[in-house]
Amino acid sequence: MMVITTSRKPSQRTRSFVNDLARILNAKILTRGKTPLKDILNEYSKLIVVEEYKGNPGKIKFYDVNRNKIISILISAKLLREVCEEETANLEGKISMEFMGNTKKYRKLFYDFFSDFGVVNGNSPFRMCFEGSSSDKNIFYIQFYENNKKVGPLIIVKSLKILEIE
Repeated sequence: MMVITTSRKPSQRTRSFVNDLARILNAKILTRGKTPLKDILNEYSKLIVVEEYKGNPGKIKFYDVNRNKIISILISAKLLREVCEEETANLEGKISMEFMGNTKKYRKLFYDFFSDFGVVNGNSPFRMCFEGSSSDKNIFYIQFYENNKKVGPLIIVKSLKILEIE
């Protein structure tokens, strides 16, 4: 099961973003409270942590304990309600991944992270699309689709770093 949590004391907008992401990825939301991240990583070998900047989702860290790796992306985000009008949920728990243009170089990185959960399925109506950006400020976008309709949050990736877990 995929697990998502936040930094401590998240804003309402960050909680909404995490709820949207969890609904599309069929993930469990872990209310962190005062629990140290190290304790959470002892229980879950893979974890998605959403951190905030000025009350908004500002960074997503994908922790992979088995590979001793963190994919850290600096983001800005649009919530589900800002992208589409109706809520949707991925009850099947499967998602296909598509990498377009210059995002193909990130395929192995993200595919390795998500495939261990058993959620990646090329036949799923839910798609996680990595789309190139024409802006100099952004590297790429992560847009979610159900069939050909935009759903879920829009994640605008401004930078990407690969770190080691200390």
